[in-house]
Amino acid sequence: MLLTGLMGAYLSAQNDYTVTLLRAAPGELQPLIEEAKSQKEQVNGEMIIMRHSQGDHWDLMLLSPFKSLEMYNYSEWVDFQHDFLVTSEVSWKELMEQDKDAGLYHIEMFNAARGLHDELLKQRAMENIYYNETERAGNVIFETKFGSDVDNFTLGFYKSMVDFATDPDLTDKQFEDAAKKAGFESRSTIGFYLRRFLVGHNDTIATKVR
Repeated sequence: MLLTGLMGAYLSAQNDYTVTLLRAAPGELQPLIEEAKSQKEQVNGEMIIMRHSQGDHWDLMLLSPFKSLEMYNYSEWVDFQHDFLVTSEVSWKELMEQDKDAGLYHIEMFNAARGLHDELLKQRAMENIYYNETERAGNVIFETKFGSDVDNFTLGFYKSMVDFATDPDLTDKQFEDAAKKAGFESRSTIGFYLRRFLVGHNDTIATKVR
């Protein structure tokens, strides 16, 4: 009952967001960054600008509250722009609180196997329970509403690469107990369990554009 209730809290999506992926045309990355920063000012700062570091083929990822289906056109600076609409149970205010001290983002984009979309979402919620039980912030879960073949993605906020790569100072038993409480067979099977539900997965690190 406790596990079901926790999952329900993670999966009760209520907030819509626009995601924009941009790949700069040759020689246009810096002008593109400046244009994105200008757009952030135009929307009163309601935009998170993430610059790709490794793991995918875009240069910038923009995340902002959904306002309109009319997307800003970056075609002067890019050779690729992909806009799509997602939803999350996490509010923009809560996102801003997490983003306040962040300098690094961990972004995982998932393509669910046929008929396993809901099971994949449950796995992401289970993993967040595991993180919370091991004294770490969970990832924000976003579910695609339309515009992308990515079924869902998660966004983790970290101060730095050191923060991202450092595990909390807990015993092996504490990690094992947390994994089982979250619904996994063991700590070592978390990744294998995730792969049951996937046909595609992009794992990306990005830094904050201030």
